Amino acid sequence: MWESWGSNMVVKVKWFYHPEETKLGKRQSDGKNALYQSCHEDENDVQTISHKCQVVGREHYEQMTRSKKYQDRQDLYYLAGTYDPTTGRLVTAEGVPVLC
Repeated sequence: MWESWGSNMVVKVKWFYHPEETKLGKRQSDGKNALYQSCHEDENDVQTISHKCQVVGREHYEQMTRSKKYQDRQDLYYLAGTYDPTTGRLVTAEGVPVLC
């Protein structure tokens, strides 16, 4: 986060995609709260940030959601893999490419 020449606060963000936002769309194996990490980065005004979320590995997500403390959290997601929005290529967290 830094201050721009125009005195606006700016932040560099890495984009994550919901399964339904990918070229393949939501697949049966995509559970609730799956996100795909991309190499897409942007610089945005901090005022465009609507909320924060927590993204963890699937195993950690499963452990956390078994706890009452995390069961109803709407800001907890697990990393399902990577997505390249320019090519539509999707790779699972285990490194397995998903074919169209």
